[in-house]
Amino acid sequence: MANEYNYGYKYDRCVSQGICSINPATSSLQEVIFLYLKIAAHYGLKLEEFGIKNKQIQNLVLNTISIISSNYEISAVNFNTINYAFKKELPEIIIEYENICKQKNKKADIIDTADLLKDGKTINDYIRLGEKEFNKRTSLYNSELSKLYKTLFILVKSFCINILIYESFNKEVYDEFSCLLTVLNLLNNQNKNKSDILNYIKDLAEKDCKLMQRIKEAQIEEYGEQEESEVSFSTTKGKAILVVGSNLRELEQILDKLKDTNIDIYTHDNMILAHTFPKFKQYKHLKGQFGQGIENCLLDFSTFPGPIILTRNSLYNVENLYRGRLYTTDFAYSKGVIPIKNNDFSDVIKSADESKGFKTGKACRSEVIGFSYNEIINKVHQKLQENIFDRIFIIGIDGTTQAENEYFKNLINHIPDNVFVLSMSCCKETENRICLNAMYDTISVIRLSENLIKNSKQKVSLFFPFCDRHTLSAIIYISSLVKDKIFIGKWNNSIINPNITDVLKEEFSIEEISTPKQDMLKIIPE
Repeated sequence: MANEYNYGYKYDRCVSQGICSINPATSSLQEVIFLYLKIAAHYGLKLEEFGIKNKQIQNLVLNTISIISSNYEISAVNFNTINYAFKKELPEIIIEYENICKQKNKKADIIDTADLLKDGKTINDYIRLGEKEFNKRTSLYNSELSKLYKTLFILVKSFCINILIYESFNKEVYDEFSCLLTVLNLLNNQNKNKSDILNYIKDLAEKDCKLMQRIKEAQIEEYGEQEESEVSFSTTKGKAILVVGSNLRELEQILDKLKDTNIDIYTHDNMILAHTFPKFKQYKHLKGQFGQGIENCLLDFSTFPGPIILTRNSLYNVENLYRGRLYTTDFAYSKGVIPIKNNDFSDVIKSADESKGFKTGKACRSEVIGFSYNEIINKVHQKLQENIFDRIFIIGIDGTTQAENEYFKNLINHIPDNVFVLSMSCCKETENRICLNAMYDTISVIRLSENLIKNSKQKVSLFFPFCDRHTLSAIIYISSLVKDKIFIGKWNNSIINPNITDVLKEEFSIEEISTPKQDMLKIIPE
């Protein structure tokens, strides 16, 4: 019966191109990058002991994690970008630390970097160094600890991206960065046990969720309170640019830069959330959403008749896509992607003018998404005051597969009337259901879940149909609050290693979905 819920994605990149597996060379280069990061963390914390907040280390670490978070494969170009930055800046950081130690008459705690920073090393030399580091690490950690470290590093990636997003709103992030250094410095300590690592995982997940909520506050401050909005999936005749990712700050900059042109802007994937903020409705050249999102990017990108801008930390592997009309504002980029430097969009505008654009436009469906958080939370609590509900079910964002979507449609039919349902996936609203279309808004799922768990007398069970790199923090954090079952859908293996599911099940009592009837019996036995 469970196999009924294991359909593949119709246009999934893993299935169509096999590009979600990581080859040995990539793994080895990642080991070298981890080596650089743990050295930078060591010196960053040592300088902090002297009251010094080194901006050079902050930029170096955040930019590096950003690059490896945004790419499935670490290409030679990306590795060389990272390698060059560390070889240039790390010696300066070490010298600064040594000089301060001399001034303070303190013994310097130096890590040997002679082999790593030696001139003349080829990419093959670094691959061999990475293999050596990997073998050393695997000899130190058993399978259980290895899975925990992998879980922790996924949280590190999410936390890093959220630090950069929060910083883009001109917010101070050094306290968060200091926490990141502490976690990275774990790689330098070989004596941590399972309990220690689990505590770091729980702490970082909570900090990441709190940071996401501050990001939401910053977005509301800049763009107004989110509201229910109708988003068009139609296209309009004319030249066009597609903006990809989730960085609203960059979308705002792009819209401002192109407001005096005759070029229309369409959003893709998580960027659809921009349409729920009042400020973005003021941009008349922001037309709507194009395509089906990250899992359909091969088809979406190849059919869009204009240039495509990949904003920072857009999680796409574009090595197999066409060349010439892919641009990015990110620090590093794949082969064939053109960088946008110094906020200069002139090449993108030229490309849009030279592209065919939409010749006639096409009428497509619209979709109502988003909601006012304050309105919904008040409505929910009013419902719960009726004292007719024994439990609360929170259903998160829609699953990424047809099978998962069918699972949750069927699940709702198995829920008894004395259970209140708050669904962030589309469903039919009834007396015991409030149905929202939250799309990719993981932060709203966290806010609503935290509020209901803390302020309701009923037991709360949660279902996460859709899981991505940020959802992992939410699941772990919420598991520390909830006293009932949490179920997750299938991970996208290109984002989350399947071993992470083992950690969630074994250490946090999270369960994978099976069938609606079986899962309901686990919560409400007959």
